[in-house]
Amino acid sequence: MRVKLMGVRGTVPVHGAGCVEFGGATSCVFVDAGDEPIVLDAGTGLLTQPLRPFFPDGKLTLLLTHSHADHIIGLPIFPPLFDPSFRCDIYLRTRNSLSAREQVEQLMSPPLWPVTTAAAKAELDFRDVEPSFDIGAVRVDTMESKHPGGSTIYRISRGEKSLVYATDYEPESDAPEDFCEFARGCSLLLIDAQYTDGEYATARGFGHSTVTRSAAIAKNCGAQRTVFVHHDPRHSDTKLLELEREIQKLCPTVSFGREGEEIYL
Repeated sequence: MRVKLMGVRGTVPVHGAGCVEFGGATSCVFVDAGDEPIVLDAGTGLLTQPLRPFFPDGKLTLLLTHSHADHIIGLPIFPPLFDPSFRCDIYLRTRNSLSAREQVEQLMSPPLWPVTTAAAKAELDFRDVEPSFDIGAVRVDTMESKHPGGSTIYRISRGEKSLVYATDYEPESDAPEDFCEFARGCSLLLIDAQYTDGEYATARGFGHSTVTRSAAIAKNCGAQRTVFVHHDPRHSDTKLLELEREIQKLCPTVSFGREGEEIYL
């Protein structure tokens, strides 16, 4: 599998001289799993570069963790949406009695947005998220995250390689039994690490983890490599580099994700 980090910022997109190295686009990860192009989340990272060359046959699977705005804001102006030759399966768990389509339409409707899903020319198939399902030769397993309103954690497996995507996750300990079992031995763990310990003191309950806690979880679940995502919009390149240096003294296999970074499994 080839994994490309399209957007690794959390909450809101940012720009400017202070976010050149890590980028300012919100959550989006492209996964090239053989013949199955998959995109995790549709934040502004969905728009950072043309994706169409990655799925030449015009078919894409989009796995959404949840419908908070920073995770779907790239979807309304995703160019393939208005291409009649484009086909996309969009997975999003039903929440608050709203289906996948209804949640997306909460954003893509007046007064929040002038263009509705009805204007899309592409063939869109909205699907609920099951505990486990297949996308061609790719196996997808899911678990529910601890996050206000809910969020889905995905494990994508092909052959012996596996990716766990756990953004918007607020674990309650350094070794949460359910998550560690779910992520056990994964090839790559992409995990939320938005806050420092000091920041978390006033952000408890917001649905995000800390640098030190996510590093401990990575170690306890035996992830082969770990990349932190969902960076706080207030954290500059300087701050993120400082945090990365400190955590790598304890966990050399951990790094902070950078927009545009490619990882091969």
